[in-house]
Amino acid sequence: MLAPEFIPIQGGVGTYIVELIRNMPQDVKIYVLTPKRVEANDLSKNITDGSFLDRVNVDYVGTAKDNFFYNFEFQINCFRAVPKMIKKYHIDIVHSQSALPDLYLSPKSIKIPIVTTIHTTIRDEINSTKYSGTNFSDFTISEKTMVLLNPILKTLEKSYYNGHRNYITVSNWMKSRVIKDFKKIQSNKIQVIYNGVNTTQFNSVNKKFLSTFFPQLSEINVPKVLFLSRWAERKGIRYFLEAIPQILKKTDIHFIFAGSNTNGTLKIPLENCSYLGYIPQEKLPCLYALCDIFVLPSLYENFPICLLEAMSSELAVISTNVGGIPELITNGENGVLIEPKNAKEIANSVIHLAENKNFRKELGEKARITIEKQFTWDRIAVKTREYYEKILEEKKKL
Repeated sequence: MLAPEFIPIQGGVGTYIVELIRNMPQDVKIYVLTPKRVEANDLSKNITDGSFLDRVNVDYVGTAKDNFFYNFEFQINCFRAVPKMIKKYHIDIVHSQSALPDLYLSPKSIKIPIVTTIHTTIRDEINSTKYSGTNFSDFTISEKTMVLLNPILKTLEKSYYNGHRNYITVSNWMKSRVIKDFKKIQSNKIQVIYNGVNTTQFNSVNKKFLSTFFPQLSEINVPKVLFLSRWAERKGIRYFLEAIPQILKKTDIHFIFAGSNTNGTLKIPLENCSYLGYIPQEKLPCLYALCDIFVLPSLYENFPICLLEAMSSELAVISTNVGGIPELITNGENGVLIEPKNAKEIANSVIHLAENKNFRKELGEKARITIEKQFTWDRIAVKTREYYEKILEEKKKL
């Protein structure tokens, strides 16, 4: 498993890798190659489930940094380390991620299949950042770098998706995008396997830990609205911030913002708002459980894990009808879908849910049922193992 993100979990890719490994059937032996974070010196302190440690052998190469360029270093390190790991551990298949850590490798060169999970594409991230309507000067350093390197990055990505690998997309929408954008990939080389969520970990029962993890929020008695994501332009956070004054004119509510804010131009109001910054994984279930409404007003998404976590925690969710989100949310049934870049729709939807407790509760309950039926990590892990077997069987026939 090539892991640009691992422990401690920083985002959706890290969650995907950790939970996939944790839930993989016991007969699959997993080796992880990842850059090391300073906070990860002792894995046992970062993983609460002790059985996880028995499932995985971790090899570190380089150091993870919170900037755009560490992926390039990881790509070089993978080029050097992967062939040695294959030989040392007798590995049968390489599972990569769409950060392209195996850019300089190929199934032909390493003599075993590669499967890549496509969480996002560079071209979509760049296009959605431009689509945000934000001035270039207000982008984060990472966003500016990505836009400036646009031609180079798109060329590298196009060379990567050349049809020689096998692919997992986490939504049908992304599968259709990949086929359209990368002509050399055939449909039968792509398997749709949705993201999942740990329903035991993310549930409404976690309210009992409020006073332990978030005592400053536990006594707030008005509806609480959560935004939990990286503060990137494509997450639509500017439109959410624009909606807040409209909401506060109509109803009494408290907004909670979490996630790393690397953009100095984004400011939250001083009243009726709390900013928590980065939240460690062990505290996330409690954070969801203390809230009533979850808002993700993204301009672009594939199949966001934070939405799955919020729905599993029985929150009423508001998100945009972009990417693979409509494959998860049915408007008015298990959540609310709105148009992107629309502060007025965000405001109206939040006000409606805040003032209609029964409807809010109904959406949350149906959201939980949706997750339990289709999107648990144990199901996703079994489907992924089956795909591994299919790929290996096809290799035998060659």
